Amino acid sequence: MSRNSDRAANSYGNVAHALDVLLTFKHRDEYTLAEISENLKIRKSYLLKLLETLKEKEFIVQDSTTGKYQLGLACLELGNAFEQRLDIRKVTHPHLVELANKTNELVHLGVLDSNVVVLLERIMGEDSSLRLQFHLSLTSPPYSTALGKVLLAFSEEKRVEQYLSTAKLEPYTPHTTVDPNILKLELAQIRQKGYYLSFETFESGISCIAAPVFARNGKIAAAISICAPTIRIMAKERELVQHVLETTGNVSKKLGYNPKNNDGREGI
Repeated sequence: MSRNSDRAANSYGNVAHALDVLLTFKHRDEYTLAEISENLKIRKSYLLKLLETLKEKEFIVQDSTTGKYQLGLACLELGNAFEQRLDIRKVTHPHLVELANKTNELVHLGVLDSNVVVLLERIMGEDSSLRLQFHLSLTSPPYSTALGKVLLAFSEEKRVEQYLSTAKLEPYTPHTTVDPNILKLELAQIRQKGYYLSFETFESGISCIAAPVFARNGKIAAAISICAPTIRIMAKERELVQHVLETTGNVSKKLGYNPKNNDGREGI
């Protein structure tokens, strides 16, 4: 092997080991030199050189009191740059298409903005018989839909309290919840279950199953729902719940969400 080839191999090894060091911090906030060396099976003398380089570039900092190593500001800056690059519609679109095709039902992506649910995308399964008779508009009040209740359930408690104290809760169907106290109980159940099945709360004959999408910081970013005639929702409830939870889990993961580090409720 030539001298240039040796240098290239050594450079590759250094980069790979440096990345391994950074990835170690996915599991803990801080480590001693000995702990990193033991975890990665890297000699301490060689590891020190890597850590010094990472410290120079501000990817790693060292606590002056304990001597332990932690992630540095450069890691946060990279994470912020990645998060800003993500467009939730762009990230979510292929998953929504897949969900619509798997279930042959109508699929929605929505966010909460100024106390209304805003639909960012609506995709119809090729074989769905649910067409124009479903009248959910591009905006709707959150108390009346599956998307809205999921978005409320995982929002900050102050925001929910403010909404319930000012919103005029009017029934769209006999099944629309208009009692704030009952609505609070429903939101607590949604947080516990991780999804919500709305039984004809916005339009008679139509039911929906919705679940939250979380961002890297653990806050709710959006919600995804499947809507269909109630008879089909009831017949395929377990299957549809599984599909929507798989979809929201995959999208959340792409947005950088780690359920082990978050409980999914803003401000808690």
